Amino acid sequence: MNMRVDNSYVYKYLEEQHQRDAARTAADAAESRKKEIPYVLAKYGGIAAIILCIGMAIYFANSFKQITENTSLVQTQELASKNQYSGETEDDVIDIDKLLSEVKSEPKFPNPGSEPFVEQTSVRNYVIFDRIEFQHEGIQKITIGRQYDDPDSDVSSSWCYVDKLNSEGFKNTLYLISIHEERDELDITDEIAESFGVSKELLVEAQQLCTI
Repeated sequence: MNMRVDNSYVYKYLEEQHQRDAARTAADAAESRKKEIPYVLAKYGGIAAIILCIGMAIYFANSFKQITENTSLVQTQELASKNQYSGETEDDVIDIDKLLSEVKSEPKFPNPGSEPFVEQTSVRNYVIFDRIEFQHEGIQKITIGRQYDDPDSDVSSSWCYVDKLNSEGFKNTLYLISIHEERDELDITDEIAESFGVSKELLVEAQQLCTI
């Protein structure tokens, strides 16, 4: 008589048991790695501290070397300076007698009475300017100047003139009337007016406004 046995439940149980064992093993491994993290951090932290200490030691060693080299350079310069001043130099011969003779000799100063003193008087001039507006063909005003020898004296000289800027930016001055001991009125011509840059009639009109 043949009997058929269903082993599927046995296989299923074994499979579940295997999965539970695998899960338990993975959990144990994770827990083990978690416990090892502080040791790993301490290990790499120690390595980093050692590397930092080595770097600082090299830096301070180089600094000490640089200070030593600078000190040696200064000492070398001081030694060279001492050798320079301690070397043999030629002595200059000083003529003592010549120096004493120069000191004993009387200095030669000019005689104060050799040149007569000339008294000079200062001259002060007082000038008053009057301006008349006259804006035509580039002329802005007519200027009248009167000079006095002192504030209480009469007019010693006077003059009347006009100014005009030329195309180059320079100011041209044309004296219409001047009085220095004698009265001198400008004889206005077409050539003078053309060279000044205005019309003859305008200059004649400005000359008539000169009240001197």
